[in-house]
Amino acid sequence: MIRLSIAVIASILLPGILWAADCAPDYRSNDKSGVFIVDVLLNGTTSLSSVELATIRNKLIGACADEGTDDLEEIVKNPFQDEGYFAANIKSLDVKVLDPLAQPKRVSLEADVAEGQIYKLAEIKFVDNHVFTAAKLRSKFSLHKGDIFKKDRLVGSFGGIRKLYGSRGYLSLAFIPDAENLASATIILTMTMMEGPQYHMGKLRISAKRGMAEQLEGAWKLPEGGVFDSTYPGKFVDANQSQLPAAFTRDSVQLVRNCPEASVEVRIVVDQTDPALQLRPADIKCEKSTEKSK
Repeated sequence: MIRLSIAVIASILLPGILWAADCAPDYRSNDKSGVFIVDVLLNGTTSLSSVELATIRNKLIGACADEGTDDLEEIVKNPFQDEGYFAANIKSLDVKVLDPLAQPKRVSLEADVAEGQIYKLAEIKFVDNHVFTAAKLRSKFSLHKGDIFKKDRLVGSFGGIRKLYGSRGYLSLAFIPDAENLASATIILTMTMMEGPQYHMGKLRISAKRGMAEQLEGAWKLPEGGVFDSTYPGKFVDANQSQLPAAFTRDSVQLVRNCPEASVEVRIVVDQTDPALQLRPADIKCEKSTEKSK
C-alpha cells in the first residue's frame, strides 16, 4: 500500500514584465524569475487519446513556473492527476531554453510520462472535526464514492469547506488532505481539520454622510460580540446596494481580523470623511501581540 500526499498548488496571477503578463496560470514563488512554458511534448503514454493529450498539453502551455526540475515535474504531473491518473510518473523531463534573456525565460518541455491507472474515490474521512459532522463536510465535495479521483475537482471543493466554516466564525481554518493509494486503484482521502478559534463580531465602523451612515448602521444585523459570519458582509452589500454607490462592491468591505481577541472589525468606507478610516488597516496577528507583551 502506497501513501501519496496531495500537492495543492494555488494558481495566482501576478503582474510582471515582458512575458510575465501572459502567465496563465502562474506557479512561481517570485514573479521576477522562473520560466514561461511555450511548448510541451508528451511521450510514453499508452492509454490517452490524442484529444486527451491535447487537453493536458493546453493546460501546461502558457504557464509560468520556478526553474527547478522538481517544480516543473510536479506541474507537468498536475493535469494528469486532474484527469484521474493520480499515480502518474514523470520518468524524465527535458527543459530547452528558447530565450534566456526574456523574463521569465521562455522554455519548451519534453516529458516521458507513465500515466498509470485511472483512480477512483473509495471514501472521504475527517479527523478532528468538531464543528460539523463528517456527513455535512462530505456534502461540500463534488467528488463522491466511485467517481474518478480528479484533483482539480477536489481542490475546487475546498472553497466550500472554508465558506461553511466561515459562516460559523472559524476564520483560521486549516486542513491537511492526505490520499491513501490502495492496491485496487482507489483512493481514501483523509482530511485532518484544524478548526482554530471561533471569531466574533467586533466594531462596525461606517464612513459615509450622516443619513446614509444611519441607514446602513440600522440595516446591519450582526451584533457586536455575536458569532461572525464571513458570508454576511457580502449579503449585506447585495441587500443594500440601492443605498450604496454603484462602485461599492462586496470587495469594498474592509474586514480587520484581531487574532488575539478572535474578533473582526468591519469597516464600510463609502467616502473618506473620517481620516481614521482612510487607510486600509492590517490584521492584528497573534505573533505581533505576543511580541508586544514581552
